[in-house]
Amino acid sequence: MEPMTDNAQSYPPPPPPPQRSRKGLWIGLGIGLVVLCLCCILVLVGVYFFKLNIPVLSNFFPSPTPTGLTYDNPSAGISLTYPATWQYSDSGDTTSGYTIIFASSAEILTNPSNSFQTGAIMEIFTNSLKISDLPFTVDASSMGSVVDYVATSSSISQGENPQTITVSGFPAASGIYTLPGSAGSPSTVYLVAVLRNDEIIILFGVCSQIEWSQYKPTFESIVNSAIIVTP
Repeated sequence: MEPMTDNAQSYPPPPPPPQRSRKGLWIGLGIGLVVLCLCCILVLVGVYFFKLNIPVLSNFFPSPTPTGLTYDNPSAGISLTYPATWQYSDSGDTTSGYTIIFASSAEILTNPSNSFQTGAIMEIFTNSLKISDLPFTVDASSMGSVVDYVATSSSISQGENPQTITVSGFPAASGIYTLPGSAGSPSTVYLVAVLRNDEIIILFGVCSQIEWSQYKPTFESIVNSAIIVTP
């Protein structure tokens, strides 16, 4: 009997290991990127709100430039912001008082009048009216009467009830009046009186009645921006 030959049995090669899916990897990377972006946004927002306490970082977040130009007259003790498209002129001195005029055009600035067809003007007078010139006691509670007194003295009529306000911390009052025009439509006057020590600073904003709604915010912006000190 012939011995059996030990023939090695052949088997097919084992299949290659399955490739790992990269879908989960990309999802994980995407989630990580989103989280990183959110963290950066939170950091930037936090730095922005606290930039004033971090001088070095504040240079990277400059404050927005205000719309308008700055007028500063230390001798008059007045500084304010006026529209960039307006022009101004000033005259006077500390003793006699200052007259400061802001106008929406050069024509109005050089030829101011009591009646406007278009455009506006804001006039400021310092040291032209003393509290001793008024026939009543002047204090914070009587500034409405001061506005009415100035309006009456200036031939301005049909005024609305004055409002007691403050301008740069000083007692003040404002009123809206009508100024009859010698030609054309009447004008609207935004009148403000400010009590600074023993004097009354007077601000006249004047424009045509038909343009009042257009220039009222400008007048109020100029008054609200005013910084008044004792020169």
